[in-house]
Amino acid sequence: MKKLTKFTARSGACAALALVCATSAVAREPGVLPTIPPGASMGVPIAGPTPVDGIFVSSRSGLSDQTFYDDDGNETPTELTIRDTVLQFAIVPGQQVLGGEYRAFLTVPFIDVEGENIATPFGPVDAENSGVGSMEIRPIDIAWEITPGAFLNAGVSFHTPTGWDAAELVNPGQNFWTISPSVGYSYLRDGWNASAHLLYFANLENEDNGYTSGDEVMLNLTAMKDVGNDFSAGAVGYWRQQITDDENPDAAYGGFVAERSASAGVGLSVTKQLGPVNLNAMYTTDVLVENTGGGDRFWFNVIVPIAVFGQ
Repeated sequence: MKKLTKFTARSGACAALALVCATSAVAREPGVLPTIPPGASMGVPIAGPTPVDGIFVSSRSGLSDQTFYDDDGNETPTELTIRDTVLQFAIVPGQQVLGGEYRAFLTVPFIDVEGENIATPFGPVDAENSGVGSMEIRPIDIAWEITPGAFLNAGVSFHTPTGWDAAELVNPGQNFWTISPSVGYSYLRDGWNASAHLLYFANLENEDNGYTSGDEVMLNLTAMKDVGNDFSAGAVGYWRQQITDDENPDAAYGGFVAERSASAGVGLSVTKQLGPVNLNAMYTTDVLVENTGGGDRFWFNVIVPIAVFGQ
């Protein structure tokens, strides 16, 4: 399992560190950002094995300026500026589970969000909030090599009710649990990283007010190629769709119920390996936005091994 291609050996740590965090407006409970940002696992060989067993820490920072769009894809006056830094801790103990490589993750996002012209019954207002967002606990993720250079992974995450205050117009987190199973595929041969990551988000009820945000699906895509030594570049993209309606049986927020949302984006990604440190930068822009926030986003990611097992 540790006999890796050149690309996998260089970038495999990223597969174990596909960062997730809440960083854009979406049609769900008012004032609540999405559990993870669209495209959170782009740019990495999501299903590839790690080059070594150990403990890894990573940091993903993002900056996004977004405009909210209505059901017909038209701009509204509401705008959001979101800054985030996400720390993720990953452990790869070198154990086999169901014939595949086992790994586990803990992700802690720190989010600052500023909103302008937010619609309220009293007219548009501005608001700002910051703090720890919804944390991700991923107790199991397994990667299998299904054919030489082709990998499949599967796992499940639990996103915590963290970073929510009913008195705030915008929040860095949410007040409900989200269960998120996912499956990924990576083709890692001849210097290519062709990866796809499909995620499902089952949102549970906010027990404080009875509101339930609708379930969502997200697909993240990566097509990157080695260019010279320890450098790769290519295209990335994502699609996200809400597939069930929000529910508000207790008439929270004056009985308001958000409509379903959809979004899609494309962008560029570059990765550089500096010894054991992996650096990645991405730019994405939204090309489809319905009843959610859309705009440009800049990403910068750093992955560092802090302990290597067996050496």
